[in-house]
This record gives sequence, C-alpha cells and structure tokens, in this order.
Amino acid sequence: MLLSQKPRPKPDYRLELMDGELLLYHPGQTKIFYCNPTASLIWHLCDGQRTVKEITALLRQAFPAAASAIAADVEATLQQFAAHGAIEFE
Repeated sequence: MLLSQKPRPKPDYRLELMDGELLLYHPGQTKIFYCNPTASLIWHLCDGQRTVKEITALLRQAFPAAASAIAADVEATLQQFAAHGAIEFE
C-alpha cells in the first residue's frame, strides 16, 4: 500500500451499529466483521478523495497523544479492510 493511494469502500459495504457493536458487512454476501472505534473512523475517512497519508495526518491531528501509533494502525486497518474485500485503492 502506498501513502499516495486513495482508499474507497466497495459498493454495498455498510458499517452499522448492531447490539452495541460496530459491524462492517455486505448484505448480499456472508461477510461480516467487527470494527473498533478507530477502524470506524478510518472507514468513514475512506472516501476515494483522501490519500492514506492524509487519513493518517487527520487522525494524528485529532489524537496527538497516540500520534506515534497511528500510521501503523491506519495501515493495519486498511490492510484488514482490503483482505475482506471491503475497500479498493485508486
């Protein structure tokens, strides 16, 4: 994954709060996985307009106390989304 790539959700994937848990799922497939609050923020920032670098910078700005861990968290989360087929990169 390159910092200049722009992640965006694949069609029909949805992030929903169900029974107190954030779940990312595709209604036409049997793909469902749990998202923590950080993954949820990253998901919402994946709009096909922002680069990986810009998403990382926004989160570092919002959470300066965790700035040193954010790049690794963003990369791991995006890799997980990609492995589940939920995002693609432009």
